[in-house]
Amino acid sequence: MHPLSWVLPAPRVTTSSSHSTDDAAASEIALGYLQIRTMPSGPWNDPTAPELGEDEGRMLAEQWGIHSRTDWLGMIDHLCTVRRRRHAWMLHLGVRNDLATALGRVPTTREWLDAIAADGGDEHDAHPFVVGIEHIEREVRKRVGREVVTPDLFVRTLDAYALGQAVALTTWGVALGYADVAEARLIIHRISIKARPSFVSWADFGLSYLAGRIMHWSDGALDDESFAKFGDGWSDFKEATSTKRNGPWAMLPWPAPIELRSAQRIG
Repeated sequence: MHPLSWVLPAPRVTTSSSHSTDDAAASEIALGYLQIRTMPSGPWNDPTAPELGEDEGRMLAEQWGIHSRTDWLGMIDHLCTVRRRRHAWMLHLGVRNDLATALGRVPTTREWLDAIAADGGDEHDAHPFVVGIEHIEREVRKRVGREVVTPDLFVRTLDAYALGQAVALTTWGVALGYADVAEARLIIHRISIKARPSFVSWADFGLSYLAGRIMHWSDGALDDESFAKFGDGWSDFKEATSTKRNGPWAMLPWPAPIELRSAQRIG
């Protein structure tokens, strides 16, 4: 066989030997994996973001409006509370969640729209959102794999996007000099406490993250083009759940054992 025809195995996920990969702290920082991958700043389990250079740091500060420690803490708190939510989207997802609980399965498109109408919503206005969310679910399932994003999983909330961003932003804040590792660990722990009750698995969290990202940046205008532009994180999702590639979501259990040190607001 010609050497050029060989297919090299995908590289394993890089980790830092200075930080844990298999305990509660690792599981907490792993919530930020997909967002950390959007701005490669070092191994996913390193809360110091050691590869975040000066230029990247300045760009992050401008992009996020975090020019001080106060700005940084405020943005993390905003992501953990406001969570990029839109009222109508939350209502539509809530209707499907309730219906799925009642039916014991994922509702069909028709059932979801009928339930929105029965709840007092406008079926016509809701239709683009409903078919858009279902489009995201199909595309992510196809790309990441049905063995990961199983048929019984569906988008129940869009909150994972903001929560994943909050974890990543915490690590970047260490690199920017806004906090030390001990404080960052505590902030990430608090984010984890807020996040865990809303999801049943890493795959559930990852699906919510991608859906939240796509919906936010497309402003709800879902089609193949918007998925291609804003849903490219599916490859990182697949990587995170790959045992062969040492993906953290494949190695760490959900839910993680959490020591309830504090559930206070961040900052």
